[in-house]
Amino acid sequence: MAKPSWTAIRGALPALGLILLAACAAQGKLEARHARSGFVTPAPAADFAGYIAQAKAQIAAANAAIGTPLEPKVIEARAPFELRPEGARCRRAADGRYRRAALLIHGLGDTPYQMRDLGERFAAACYLVRAILLPGHGTVPGDLLGIGDSAWIEATRQGAASFAGEAERLYLVGFGAGAALALDYAEGEAAANAPPLGGLVLLAPALARPGGPGLFANGFLGFGPPGAADGFVQLLPEDDPVRYLSIARDARTQLGALIDELDARRHLLALPVFLALSADDATIDAPAARRWFCGQLLGPRALVWYASGPGPADDCRFVLPRASDRWPGVLDLAHRALPIAPDDPHYGLAGDYVDCAHYYWQTDTPDWLICQDPVKTPANSTVRYGEITRQNLAAHVMRRLTFNPDFDALATAILEFLAAQRRSSPPVPSLKPAA
Repeated sequence: MAKPSWTAIRGALPALGLILLAACAAQGKLEARHARSGFVTPAPAADFAGYIAQAKAQIAAANAAIGTPLEPKVIEARAPFELRPEGARCRRAADGRYRRAALLIHGLGDTPYQMRDLGERFAAACYLVRAILLPGHGTVPGDLLGIGDSAWIEATRQGAASFAGEAERLYLVGFGAGAALALDYAEGEAAANAPPLGGLVLLAPALARPGGPGLFANGFLGFGPPGAADGFVQLLPEDDPVRYLSIARDARTQLGALIDELDARRHLLALPVFLALSADDATIDAPAARRWFCGQLLGPRALVWYASGPGPADDCRFVLPRASDRWPGVLDLAHRALPIAPDDPHYGLAGDYVDCAHYYWQTDTPDWLICQDPVKTPANSTVRYGEITRQNLAAHVMRRLTFNPDFDALATAILEFLAAQRRSSPPVPSLKPAA
């Protein structure tokens, strides 16, 4: 399925409109989209095509109900998706099952679009790919009010169960909160009839509790006015068609509860695990995720550690350091950049979306204007891509990096790692008790 083109959609939001929207958000103004829509995200099902259709209907209805109908391409981009491997080399088993499958789980506030670039690489490697839409997501930001982590956990289980009878082996691929959900599934009881787990791919996993040194600690909430009101820890203009920029406090709290549960178990995981992290991530606690990788894994593992400087002085094997500042204009890798290809039509280098939300409270300043469109000022050479750390913002006009210049190498490393585990051994048990 072709990726949607966003030019016409975002062309309806001129720069002046964005500035006015940002001003409203900075004042903490709530709108219809900040209330619950009443439209419930369906649970994944064995009839995955039916699940996709139901999710699209709910996304469309929730936005039409508040007078902001969505273009079909936006609905398509927000919805769950399935990619089936094609070609003679992607042979099935004698019983008709695919040899391997991948369940993709997006992060907090995001939609399956975030995982599409990686999903296409998995499908090209002969995986049956399915990406789920977590409850409360994809409709309106208010649908994250009152959400419970149990709904996300159940959606993950149902997503795994949807592969029953269709694949010999299942891999979970999660980003941020989705990575925490993948880990929770791996440490718990497998869904009925789901294929055995072959491994985990965790990208920028949220493994430190929100409000502490991890999630949201160094991101938007660290700069300018709080921009939050009446149940929202983050209230920003919704100028990105495929994710929420306003985040409900309930959702952050529930993610924290999930992380607390994972931390309390302290299981030693024996599954193959591939981890990718940016040391400069301003949304999750990257050092905490690295410590978990180094201390609580027993099986085959690999960690790609993107950093713009020297790494931690530890004696942790299986860490693959990789410089994150090797590309022109890029200082380091931002949180959301990891799973996005440079040629992505929305978030890529030539994509139509630029992330300047960190300047949302100063829309009449040169920094905002330069970030939005560097040709508006002769100082465009000051624009840099990277994470919105205090150090970066103090030295440069920053566009938060929305794509990974190293995406091809990362995707190749992930697939080669998983292939190596398949060649060496059958699926291993997922748990061993902690000492």
